[in-house]
Amino acid sequence: MNLQEKEALTSELKRIVETAKAFVLISHSGLTVEEMTKLRKDLKEQDSRLKVIKNTLFGRAISGTPLEGLATHLKGPLGVVWTEKDPSAMAKTLLGFAKTTPKIAVVAGAMGKATISPQDVESLAKLPPVEQVKGMLLGILLAVPQKFLGLLQTPARQFLGVLVARKNSLENKG
Repeated sequence: MNLQEKEALTSELKRIVETAKAFVLISHSGLTVEEMTKLRKDLKEQDSRLKVIKNTLFGRAISGTPLEGLATHLKGPLGVVWTEKDPSAMAKTLLGFAKTTPKIAVVAGAMGKATISPQDVESLAKLPPVEQVKGMLLGILLAVPQKFLGLLQTPARQFLGVLVARKNSLENKG
């Protein structure tokens, strides 16, 4: 790999670190080509990507950033899995694959500008998808005005019921 290719790869890794909502470093030692292809396909379905990295180039990409502490984890064959959409879906897919293929392991990661541990990635995988959280929040926000309107309508409904009962009683007498 010549110097220009290394610089291009370093700038691509820097872009990934800057734009990704979350990324995870994985150890993939012993993974076959078929298994790596399946993992890439599974991740792509969740709008996530996997790239095998050169540790020194990734170290340069995170140098001078708040994520510089990840450099201590750059040992052995690593890949970076990242997403610009739903970190929870990425973590679920990655850990689900790791259960069926124990050759991969989460080494470390980052969300935003904070580093995360493998245990944090497991916790992230337990979270509901972003769309579900948005739906739950919307349901909570809509429940308050609906209850308030129901309370406002109750006296009018009860008064209307009294008027209808009075009308019926007058019709029965007359």
